[in-house]
This record gives sequence, C-alpha cells and structure tokens, in this order.
Amino acid sequence: MDDRIAAEVVRQHDLLATWLGSRADDSVLADPRAAHTADFTLVTVSGEVLDREALLAALAGAANVQPGLRIEITEVTVVSRFGEAVLVRFLETHVAGEHRTARRVSALLRPEGWAYVHETAVG
Repeated sequence: MDDRIAAEVVRQHDLLATWLGSRADDSVLADPRAAHTADFTLVTVSGEVLDREALLAALAGAANVQPGLRIEITEVTVVSRFGEAVLVRFLETHVAGEHRTARRVSALLRPEGWAYVHETAVG
C-alpha cells in the first residue's frame, strides 16, 4: 500500500473536518477545491449525484455545520491501479460528540486529483 495515498485521503478529510467542524477561514477550502478534477463526481450516501461545482457550492455554505466534527479514516486499501490512477477504498467515520456515523468509500484518484467518490452508509 502506498503511504502517500493514505496520507492524501487523511489530509483531505482533516481539511473537510476542519471546515465542517469549526469557524475556519475560507482558505481551508482552497486545497479541497484544487484537489477535485473538473469532471469530478460524488455519489452520496443518500444516492444523490453531485458534480464538482455542486459539491463545492454545498461545501461553501457548510462552514461549522457540525461543531467539533472529527473524521477518522481507517482501512485504506488500494483496490486497483490503472496506469497512474488508483482506485482506493476506506472507512470514513464522522464523530461529533457521542454521535458516530460511518460510510465505506471508494474513490478514484488520478494524478490531477480526485475524480470519483462513491459513499455507502455503514449501518
């Protein structure tokens, strides 16, 4: 397993948790904005399909919506490699106080950034 891949997954989710869980400066979103490809697609746990612009618009209005949020990333596994692209799967757990929700995530990472993410709720 490539430690750089796991580090990238953790880093992006640390930034996301900072944005969603605190009164962070707008600059926190600069790296996540740059990390998603122009053709990025997200399939959410509810089945909604968001393109890059829809995701970034939703994030822009979501600063501190879950005060104190932490996002734990575990079980990072490279599923497959396609040239320079990597399909990775990981467990993403959101922790806010006593409340925990988890999702299993598959993501396609290309050299230019995150191209595709599919989230499945873990019950």
